[in-house]
Amino acid sequence: MKDTKKLISILMAVFLVLGLRSTYAGDVSRFGTAGGMQTVVPVGARYLAMAGSNIATTEGIDGMYWNPAGLSSFSGNAAGVFSTMTIFNDVSVNYMALGFDMGSLGKLGVSLKAFDFGDIPVTTVQDPDGASGRIFSPTFVTVGLTYSAMLTDVIQVGLTGKVISENVDRASASAIAFDAGIQYHDLAGFKGLSFGLVMHNIGTSLQYSGSALNQEAVETNSQNFSDFLNREASIDNLPASFEIGMSYKMDINDQNSLLLSSNFSNYNYGSDNYRFGGEWMFNKMFAIRAGYLYDTNLDAKDQLYTFTAGAGFNYNLSGVDLTIDYSYRDSQYFDGNNLFSIKVGF
Repeated sequence: MKDTKKLISILMAVFLVLGLRSTYAGDVSRFGTAGGMQTVVPVGARYLAMAGSNIATTEGIDGMYWNPAGLSSFSGNAAGVFSTMTIFNDVSVNYMALGFDMGSLGKLGVSLKAFDFGDIPVTTVQDPDGASGRIFSPTFVTVGLTYSAMLTDVIQVGLTGKVISENVDRASASAIAFDAGIQYHDLAGFKGLSFGLVMHNIGTSLQYSGSALNQEAVETNSQNFSDFLNREASIDNLPASFEIGMSYKMDINDQNSLLLSSNFSNYNYGSDNYRFGGEWMFNKMFAIRAGYLYDTNLDAKDQLYTFTAGAGFNYNLSGVDLTIDYSYRDSQYFDGNNLFSIKVGF
C-alpha cells in the first residue's frame, strides 16, 4: 500500500509540473479564445461565498470542483450535494455529485453539471425573426469522475477526469480534460496553516462539427449545379488554469473558529487573478462567509465579478449530516447570482 501511495504521489507531481508549463503562457490577448467555458462556471455555495479562494482546505464533496484533493477529507460512508444558480436572464446551471468511501483505497466521486438555456427560437437568413415557431435548447454537460486519497495525515491528493459535451442546433463538440490537486496541512509544523495546488482543464481541444456548418454553394458553368460545402469550425483550447493558495484556520474558543484564505490563479485564456476569503464558524453549525476577487489586468469597468458573501447551516439529524449553504455573487452588468447548495452525508 505504501508503494502504491508513493506511485500516486509521483504521478501527481509530474502531472502538476506538466500542467504548469501549459498554463503559464496565458495573457489577456487570448480573451474569448477558449472553448468549453462551461467548465469554469462555479458550483457549490460554500466556497463561492469565499470567492473560490479556499483551494488549500476545500473539504469533502465540494472539493470535486474546487480541488479534487479535498474529497478525501469527507467523513462517513457516502455524501451527496446538489446546487443550482441562475447566471443571468433565464440561463441556469445545475450540479449534483456523489462521493463514496472505499476504505483504505481512498474516496471516489462522480459529478454532473448541466446548463439550462431554456427554449431558443430558430432564426435563419430567410427567417430572422423566428416566425416558423421552431425552437431548440442547447445541451452543455460536464461529467466527472474523481479519485482522492490521504497520503499521510497532512497530505491529500486528488485527480478528476471529465468529459465535456456541448450540443447546439445541428452541431456539437466534445473534449476530455483532467483536474489535479494537492493539499498540505499544518505546513512546516504550523498548526492550522494549509497549502494547496490545483490545475483545471488540462486536456484535448474542442471543435464543433455538424450539418449546421454546411453552406450551400452554387457553381455556374455549362451545367449549373449546387452542392453543400462544410465550413470547418475553429479548434479551441480548454480554459486551463493553475492555482496556488494558502489558508489559515484559527480556533478562537470551543465554539468559534475563523478561516482566512487566499489564492493566485493563472489562466491560459485571460487575466490572472487573486482571490481572498474568510469564514466565521459558530459551534460547527452556523457559518458566515465573504470573499473578493481581483483581476490583475482588467480595469474596474471590465471586471464582471468582485464581491461574494454567504452563509451556511449544518445539522446532524439521526446520524445524517444535513448542510444548507447559500452564496451571493455581485455582477457589474447583470443581476447578482444566487447559488444554493444542499449536502447530505451518511
